[in-house]
Amino acid sequence: MSEASMSNPSASELRGALAAFMAASRTRDAGKIAAALTRICDLEQRLGPDAPPMLRHYLERRSYQKALDFLDSGRAESETPQCGSPS
Repeated sequence: MSEASMSNPSASELRGALAAFMAASRTRDAGKIAAALTRICDLEQRLGPDAPPMLRHYLERRSYQKALDFLDSGRAESETPQCGSPS
């Protein structure tokens, strides 16, 4: 995902917050988990209309590892969620 594709927040800010949450979850540090969740929720609320639909999908469902993987993967930003669609 290119940094230019998201207005606010930047992909790097969101990536950092998601990585902090994953790290805190592994250590089960409740204070760091809460802080990271607060940051993720704040950044999610600030996403512009140009944010990729798949990223929104993962964040809305609190699939934070998938959101982080999406940001790191460089997958097509035009992908849309296919939940419930027959294959």
